[in-house]
Amino acid sequence: MRPYAPIVFLILTAASAACKQPTGAAVIGYAFPRDGQRAALVAAAALPSDTTLGAIRIVGDWDSGGTESDVEIARAHRLVALPGVIGVVGHAGSRSTLITAPIYIEAGIPLVVPTATSGRLWEIGDWVFPMAPSDSIEAAFLGQAAVDGLKASRIAVYFVNSAYGAGIRTELHRWLAGRGLTPVDEVPYVIGADLETLIEASMRRSQPDLAVLVGRRVEVAQMAALIFEHNPSIRLLAADGAYDQLAELIAAAGPAADSLYLTTFWVADTTIPIQREFIRRYRLDTGREPAAFEAMRYDAVMVLAEAIREVGPDRAAVRDWLRSLGGARPPYHGITGDISFRRGARRGLFLVRLRDGVPVSAPEAGVW
Repeated sequence: MRPYAPIVFLILTAASAACKQPTGAAVIGYAFPRDGQRAALVAAAALPSDTTLGAIRIVGDWDSGGTESDVEIARAHRLVALPGVIGVVGHAGSRSTLITAPIYIEAGIPLVVPTATSGRLWEIGDWVFPMAPSDSIEAAFLGQAAVDGLKASRIAVYFVNSAYGAGIRTELHRWLAGRGLTPVDEVPYVIGADLETLIEASMRRSQPDLAVLVGRRVEVAQMAALIFEHNPSIRLLAADGAYDQLAELIAAAGPAADSLYLTTFWVADTTIPIQREFIRRYRLDTGREPAAFEAMRYDAVMVLAEAIREVGPDRAAVRDWLRSLGGARPPYHGITGDISFRRGARRGLFLVRLRDGVPVSAPEAGVW
């Protein structure tokens, strides 16, 4: 096993980083916008220092402007162009990852994907490494929680019309059909849509006893508040996209927050030493509590850094090392659990409720 290489964190736009990057350094590109950079900051300070292999530098890119597709594609091209880039962590969502993955594949750069859930990521090529449970796994989790745990029979699904939302909606519809059930309503929406009108019309025509909410925290909180206003007894089951910045979610959802069941990839557990140290360091370095998305991003950086220190700054060797986890090599032990990129590897999902702003397990709905 090779000694640890130091990781130095640089918050730069990739355009400027290309000019300032020291020669000989192995680079991990970090493909998240400005508000998603905290996990890399913590990861940068987490590895012991040793100069045997030279520096591994984490270079972030937060330039913005134009449509989402334009921003993500430009970000990918800038990161690929960095001298010494060995691997990239990102992108934030399923759609942005799917549209940028071909750029990394063409360049022969491993892409570790911490939170995107699209099942298509498993089919796109040997250079792409998804960490999160796929749409089909999460849909089965949501279906089991709704039907077996919460005993719902009239289920409405409200989903953002994106690769993420449509993927979970399709897989959930398939899972319910296997139980002889059909959603009483399925309502797509786009960011900025008139959710009040959509929710009011749906609630009147379908009268669900449980609503599955698939989208970002902002829209999920708004939909939860609107649905709760129509029916305070309804159960609200949210997919993983809502589990971010819980204080803001609670404030926006209002009284509906106590009716929300939230799906997440990770729940902090300070009884586990590796998690306790991460939580301590995260609080110290950022002044915030770590969210599940940040924990997944941290693990993605760390597993890629481990690959580089094991096999050196060789893209193909790093790809093969990542591919071997859970097979020829044991899984990587991350703070979010064991990491393996084998298709059948178990990936954790948890269901929690909020009590006085604190997430607690929800055994009444079932927990995997």
